[in-house]
Amino acid sequence: MKFKNKKIENLRSSNGPRSVRIKASNPANKLAVFVSIFILIGMLFSPPLSAQEKELNWNSFEKAIELAKEQEKPIFVDVWAPWCGWCKKMEKGVYPELVATLNEDFILTRLNRDDNESRKQYQQFSLTPLRLAQKFNVQNVPAVVLLSPEGEYLFHISGFTEADKLGEILDYVALDGAERHLR
Repeated sequence: MKFKNKKIENLRSSNGPRSVRIKASNPANKLAVFVSIFILIGMLFSPPLSAQEKELNWNSFEKAIELAKEQEKPIFVDVWAPWCGWCKKMEKGVYPELVATLNEDFILTRLNRDDNESRKQYQQFSLTPLRLAQKFNVQNVPAVVLLSPEGEYLFHISGFTEADKLGEILDYVALDGAERHLR
């Protein structure tokens, strides 16, 4: 059989299976084949769009305070601990469902409540994450602390919270912030 701009040869190795080789006689066809292979390889090794869309924009605590003032957005503080199963469930199950609201309407940061070594600057204090969580009245994890764009404590939620309930609370806080912005 003859094909336009291509020749197909059947090759048989002495003990191997049959294979088909396509020879592109036109340089444009060679380029098209190369580009197609390059695109396929790129698609195989890139994360799916849904995974990219679900990434949360976490910041260090100090950077979150700075960005909140600049962007006039409230701060969402995820207070967690490495041993906490419910914290992992919030991180893997609840927050990804709220990624649009969290990324658009809040500045995000996390505090490891069990970290008693590092220091965070908050107002005029240098506190460990444990002491900072205590300053926010957080006794249990998981917890969410909401701070004003100026870094003032608004309130906190202790314990595991389903995405729909947390979403309602976040919408209310974001709406309140939008109303403050319009005044």
